Amino acid sequence: MQLVDTNRYPLDRLESAGGRAFVRNCAESFNATGALVLPGFLTSNAVASIMAEVSVRVDQAFFCRREHNVFLDDGLVGIDAMDPRVRPLRTSVGSIANDLLESDGASQQLYDWPALTQFIGSVLGYSDFYRGADPLGALSINVYGDGDIHEWHFDESTFTVTIMIQEAERGGHFEFVPGMRTDHAVDLDAIKRVLDGDETQVQRLLLGAGSLSIFGGRNTMHRVTEVGGDRHRLVPVLTYDTAPGSINSTAVRELFWGRRAATLIG
Repeated sequence: MQLVDTNRYPLDRLESAGGRAFVRNCAESFNATGALVLPGFLTSNAVASIMAEVSVRVDQAFFCRREHNVFLDDGLVGIDAMDPRVRPLRTSVGSIANDLLESDGASQQLYDWPALTQFIGSVLGYSDFYRGADPLGALSINVYGDGDIHEWHFDESTFTVTIMIQEAERGGHFEFVPGMRTDHAVDLDAIKRVLDGDETQVQRLLLGAGSLSIFGGRNTMHRVTEVGGDRHRLVPVLTYDTAPGSINSTAVRELFWGRRAATLIG
């Protein structure tokens, strides 16, 4: 089964003139905006196959439900409760761990495809680029059900790679606001305005089923709006690193999958 629409996206010929031009255009787009979305990246058969694999495992998702600040850190003590550095924000999202997915399923085949790794690394500008090695989090599936949300935050990681498999019945929109943080400065007043409800600068990524997205979330504030309805929002998350053998900490494993290691469940 063909997983990627290579007629539209030439991952099977990245070394050709057309392939190099495609990568160059994608890199320029990502560098200009901090986000790259490739609609219809997966074939309809690939979407259907991953959907069939994931839908029967939704009940095995571990749900992380917590409050956090926009920086996903411990905040500061003794400052005004409305300061964005301590403002409580809600997140509720489930995740199906890698070891619960089919080892030869379409999602794993896609993740294991060297051309995909090469493409993403090239777009991000890395000459050394590797798939993650964590048995729980290398490839996982985010699950949002009715009432689930991931409120405003900055990522700890430099980039995230996701694929939309199924949109929510209502809500579940990926929204972001650029220009609020750099590696050297933070605009707390602008962040506060957004947390207070000012949406004049909010932008939205259009992520239809089969879309691949690469997003630079470390310095761009973003959220997934609250999901409504009976249809789950299902999003595979593909992890990569610039060094081989990358794994998550025990704390991260417990937070997102409720386990310290890959142990068979069910």
